[in-house]
Amino acid sequence: MAEEGPKVLVTRHRQVLGVRIRHPARRNALASDDWAALAAAFADPGDARVLVLSGVPGAFSAGADIDELAGLLREPQRFAAGNALVQNAQRALAQLPLATIAAIDGACVGGGLGLAVACDFRIATARSRFAVTPAKLGLVYSPEDTRRLAAVVGPARARELLLTGRVLDAAEAEAFGLLTRQVGEDALDAAVDSLAATLLAMSPASIAGIKQVLAHVAGDPTADADAAGRAFDAAFHSADFAEGARAFLEGRPPKFG
Repeated sequence: MAEEGPKVLVTRHRQVLGVRIRHPARRNALASDDWAALAAAFADPGDARVLVLSGVPGAFSAGADIDELAGLLREPQRFAAGNALVQNAQRALAQLPLATIAAIDGACVGGGLGLAVACDFRIATARSRFAVTPAKLGLVYSPEDTRRLAAVVGPARARELLLTGRVLDAAEAEAFGLLTRQVGEDALDAAVDSLAATLLAMSPASIAGIKQVLAHVAGDPTADADAAGRAFDAAFHSADFAEGARAFLEGRPPKFG
């Protein structure tokens, strides 16, 4: 039976943008069209202040679509173009100025793990599994992907994952620092909703600036020292800081735009 609807579904609820990968027959494997659809979704957050990236029960994403990959390997130009689509989507997600959450259930492998690592937070169920396996395929992980992975788990853990291709269960992934937290399968939605609510109460200007500074500290070549410094300095003159300071002095929760 053919699957109905788009494989990348975008929803908006208040100021939360939901991006869901839906291709359960292939464990959410991603072909070039899917990567392009993801990049388009990340490029248009509108007034969203939080983005939640999710998959289907049992599969966040198994990575590249093997059927398409077999064809791309025979055509170097198409293969290079496909790689560019993957990098563009992951870069667009990582560079979003709003808070991003990966809600993970099941397989989170290869390009799927690349998407998860491009998010600010990763909440996963106990049955989730994680791996990045270029060494098993005779490939090399890209500099951008490697930098993001090392920024999350540290250089030593990144080296272990990349050189051995080992598969981590959720408990190991949490111990590696890969996960923000691990929850039961029936608690994933509630945990994501709770985190999203917390983030929506924060200053969106602060979140954007903090992400700029974090990207610079993590070695992102697109986030230079001057931009990080400007983000720090500008915050003292922002409307959000004025509201935050007033709220603090008045003993009430701040109300950011």
